[in-house]
Amino acid sequence: MRYLDSNILAYAFYDNVHTVKCQNAIMEGGFVDTFNLTEAFFVIEKETGSRESAQKAVKGLLKSNLVIVEVDVNIVFEALKRTARLKLSIFDLVHYACAFVSGCDSIVSYDRDFDNLGIPRIEP
Repeated sequence: MRYLDSNILAYAFYDNVHTVKCQNAIMEGGFVDTFNLTEAFFVIEKETGSRESAQKAVKGLLKSNLVIVEVDVNIVFEALKRTARLKLSIFDLVHYACAFVSGCDSIVSYDRDFDNLGIPRIEP
């Protein structure tokens, strides 16, 4: 199963060159975490200028076929274990830890920071 990064979620909900591919990626399913939802909300609100649009988008994601992983103390611990080895932001470390713990075979993202890690990055 695939892990969908925040940019995939956000791009699906406002007009850009990636919209359709990201919508299709969401429909195909995969894993996300609760931080993804908050990051997507932030980006959608910023890009559309509408908090209502962001709220509607995230509510739609909550009702979708995506598997939502709770970011708990165990995920944070897994992320912190990788801080010295992986040069990622703490948020990307949390996403990577969620993908790793969930047994994901790929990370769907436009973020090249996920390149050359233990889980391959692919674009939709």
